[in-house]
Amino acid sequence: MNKKLLILIDCQNDFITGTLANPRAEAKIANIVKKVKEHDGIVIATHDTHFTKLQVESAWPPAEGKAYEDTLEGQILKTVHCIKLTEGWEIQKDILAACQEKNGTNGPTKFHCIDKYTFGWDGWKEYLKTFDFDEIELCGFVAGICVDSNATILRALFPNMKITVDAACTAGFGPDDEKAAYTCMKMKEIDVINED
Repeated sequence: MNKKLLILIDCQNDFITGTLANPRAEAKIANIVKKVKEHDGIVIATHDTHFTKLQVESAWPPAEGKAYEDTLEGQILKTVHCIKLTEGWEIQKDILAACQEKNGTNGPTKFHCIDKYTFGWDGWKEYLKTFDFDEIELCGFVAGICVDSNATILRALFPNMKITVDAACTAGFGPDDEKAAYTCMKMKEIDVINED
């Protein structure tokens, strides 16, 4: 029996109804909730995570933490988003509730969260050592940026493992963005399922 790891990339309010509101992402919420509820294994959700100047001056973020506007991303994409502990940083409530149901009062913890400070997280190799899995599935937001970045890193770390991205549970900023992301992922031997 396959032990599939489900990774939800940045299913956060700012990418749905917040500062980077996206109706395409909002339309995928029900699909993601259904997928989480039907998944029997481990679920890991990422938080795209940025900081304010005050947070940085308080020495609260990790040592490499910078205020959003001082990062390269902040200089190119001026829309401030996913500031740690703001409403926009939080995982969308229906998705979060489905994830939290994985952690019942008895049994092992099946839902975990990580903060990542750039598009693709470089901590996957060390972090995933604690989990038993033989397949990875990803979904979430934004297809051409964070979903693709993390799928690519995972492909490099696990060159012979089945990695899938579910397009029914993934959104970009538009159909062209999504198509380009899926084409790029498929070229890296990442399966894309449920494309329109």
